[in-house]
Amino acid sequence: MTNGVTHSIIGGLSGLAVSIFDTDDQGRSIHNPVVAVAAGTFFGTLPDILEPALRNPHHRQFSHSFTVLVALGYGLKKVYKWQPKDNIDEVLRGFMLCAGVAYISHLLLDASTPRSLPLLGKIQISQ
Repeated sequence: MTNGVTHSIIGGLSGLAVSIFDTDDQGRSIHNPVVAVAAGTFFGTLPDILEPALRNPHHRQFSHSFTVLVALGYGLKKVYKWQPKDNIDEVLRGFMLCAGVAYISHLLLDASTPRSLPLLGKIQISQ
């Protein structure tokens, strides 16, 4: 069973992987690895921030759904193919890749548990 620490570690490693493997035409890293790990660590835990598991064994709803997983995968493909024209867009692209890959890592870890992920889940609005 995965927990918050596991999601943080795998999310951070996912961000680091993006910073290592997403390179420019000369094979040089184009992302700051410290920022990539920090973004990955946060976004690897974001689903549980949005839908906390405390005292709620059925917390996996929309933010933990296969629908979100597929949508993020499609969005990441678009972001990966994006060719930024300036430095700010390049930083934004890298941040979105690290964040998206880390969020997906969370969903894949949860999908591998016996409870898995819902197809859609309920959209809950906190009060």
